[in-house]
Parts: sequence; C-alpha cells; structure tokens
Amino acid sequence: MVRPQKLAQVRTVAQDAMRGARWWTLLDLEKTLRADTEFWRDLWAPSLSIAAHKVGLKGARAKLDEAIEAGFHQTDLFEPELSAAFGADADWALVLERARANVPEPPLRITAWPEPGAAAPLRLDRVEAHREPQLLSRLPRPSAGAWQTARELLAWTSSLWRHANARINAGDALDVLEQVALGARFSCVEYSIVLAQGLNARGIPARRVWLRRGDYHDGVGQGHAVAEAWIDDLDRWVLLDGQHGAYWVDEEGRALSLPELQERERPAKPVHVGPRMAIQDVALWSAYFAHASVSGAAWAPKGYVPVFQDGQVLSTDRLLRDAGDAYPRLSDLAVAVVALEGEPAVRISPAHPYAVGGVWNGAAISAEKGPHAAELRFTRALDKEPGEHQADLAALTPYGPLTSRELRWTAA
Repeated sequence: MVRPQKLAQVRTVAQDAMRGARWWTLLDLEKTLRADTEFWRDLWAPSLSIAAHKVGLKGARAKLDEAIEAGFHQTDLFEPELSAAFGADADWALVLERARANVPEPPLRITAWPEPGAAAPLRLDRVEAHREPQLLSRLPRPSAGAWQTARELLAWTSSLWRHANARINAGDALDVLEQVALGARFSCVEYSIVLAQGLNARGIPARRVWLRRGDYHDGVGQGHAVAEAWIDDLDRWVLLDGQHGAYWVDEEGRALSLPELQERERPAKPVHVGPRMAIQDVALWSAYFAHASVSGAAWAPKGYVPVFQDGQVLSTDRLLRDAGDAYPRLSDLAVAVVALEGEPAVRISPAHPYAVGGVWNGAAISAEKGPHAAELRFTRALDKEPGEHQADLAALTPYGPLTSRELRWTAA
C-alpha cells in the first residue's frame, strides 16, 4: 500500500511527465500508479497506453483495453492522442463503441419536482413583532381551519365600530383599537389595517388592498380599502372587506380573489358575515374593482395613473403589468439538492411565511431555520433502493398541511 504522502508526490510527477512528454518517466511509475485505485482506470491506464505508443513499445494498447474492460469510457479526455496512437487499428471503431457502452446509469436522477411560480416579493401587513402579543390578546380565538378563522376575524372587525370618514395617522392595529375603545370611529382604511394585521397575527398571510374606480384621478369617493388573505384550506387568495364584513363568491359559492373579481363581466355576489348587510348596491361596490394595488405592488395592463383624486401620489414598491405576478401561491415549495451525511438529499423551502414544518408522504417531519430569521426548511434523504420513487411534499402550518406537490426520482 502506498502512503498518501508518497502517492500525492507520484501523482504530481506523473502529471508533469504527461504534460512534458517525458514518456519514460511516466512508464517507470507504472507499479505505483497501479496502486492508485482512484485514478488507475480513468487516468493512468489510458495515459500509459499513449506513453507506450509514443516510445514504440509493443502491446501499447493493452492498458487501454484493460481500462475499458474495467469500465473506462472517457476517451474524449485523451483526444486527439488516443486516435493518433490507435485510430489505424482495424477494430478501433469497436473499441470506442465498447468504451461508450461503459457509461453507467446515474445512481440517482430527480425527474419531477415542485417549483414556485414567478411572483413579486411578498410584503405582508404586520404589527411590529414586540407588539404582536398585545394584538393577539385582543383578537377572537382561532378556529381549527384558516378559512373559518378568517371569516370570524372578518365578522369581528366589521363589528368594532360604525363607519365614519375620520382617519388615524397611524398604521398600527393596536392604535386603532385603543382609539375605538375610547369611542372613535374610522374609515375603511382602519378596518383594513385591523383586519390585515389581525390575520397575520393569527398566522394567516394577509395584506392591505387599495381599490379604485375607473377615472380615479378626479372626483370624490373614488377609492376603497380592504384586505386580502391567503387561505390555507382553500389554497387561494381571497378578498375580504373589513368595513362591510363581506367577501365575494362565484356562481358555485367559491370565495374569490381580487384578480378574479377584476376579470368578471358581471358583479359577483357578496357574502356578509358581519352584523350588518352593508353592501346593498352590488354594482356600485363592484365598480371599485376597476383598478387596484396591494402592499408592495400595483398592476396596470393599460398604463398606470400614479395620481389619486386629491392629488395624492399613488406610490408602489413594484409596478407590474400582470396581476398574477402579485399573487404567489403560498402552498408552493422550492427544492434544493444538498448532501446529508454524504448522501444526496433534497432541502424543501416552503413559500408560506408561517410554515412550521413539512409533510413527506403524509408524515410530519421537523423543520430547521434557514439563513434568514423567518425562513424555514426541511431536509430529507433520497431513497437509493433501485427503481422508481415518488414522494408527496407539503408545507405544514398551524392550520394543517397545505396542498401537496410531487417529487419523483429513479435510482439505479
């Protein structure tokens, strides 16, 4: 057995000899190079065949044949020297064919995996972290499901005060609630603040939405503020109106997102969960879906008008043309390939900001913190048993597992 230090020295001498065309020096190292089991088949055996041909030794191809018999297939790494040495041999085409046939099936091949859809960065409306426990203490207790929790929080928000046009110079739900407790009444904006921040405190991703009528750059009453939330058990975004205690549904009773409401040719039906049937004129309120922006993004396929009725500039972090780019699927998963104890594994990163773990084929698995404070991920080794493999992956939130995604791979 050759000591590692000596083997490293021999490798260096052999490489230098090959580069410098010092063929006898390379040939004199054959005994030691044969002991280099890591590189003998794929490097030294073909190199020594070339060297033997260069100095005119008989049977120069023997070591190349030996390497091919052992599984060597990287003939292209030694061209044009190999073909110059042995290309005239009558069986050379068969030799190359034998080498190509040595390429083994890969030990693992991932054939299908989930991938997040393209979307602008998600910006949620939350109270500051140190104030969230205070907000939680004021909210209704959550239900088992995200949709039922959201509906109850929507009803609660709409019952807190009767609408008025007053505004509070703050964007914090706690400030609004404290003023309401003293008898204050506010506009749709404050309803949207309380609702969006309350939903996020309960682990339901939510953000505020600004709706605008057709020619919103002039006139009065051209805007309305609501909220929207990603509902885990519906696997979709849903628009929620805190002032009216309402959401909208299609003809089958399915709760609708803002882009779906914008695409409709006729008004959708509002469903009230609050104490008052506040939306009486459906067409009037549906007119507010003409233009919209959300926390962090606005879209305008035909051009964006950045000025509101009173001259206020309608700023946005990101201007989009397609509303879909503002709506990431929060049940999505991103897949990375990593080494786990020296073996191939996949690391799954949920898109959902409130994920608490993962699910692999129906079984919950623990998660780990990523490099960013709010990032969560979970890692699982890939089964190397020969054959086809499949796994159903899902993020896990406090309301249960999200819609699953499929991962497939083959092992040789």
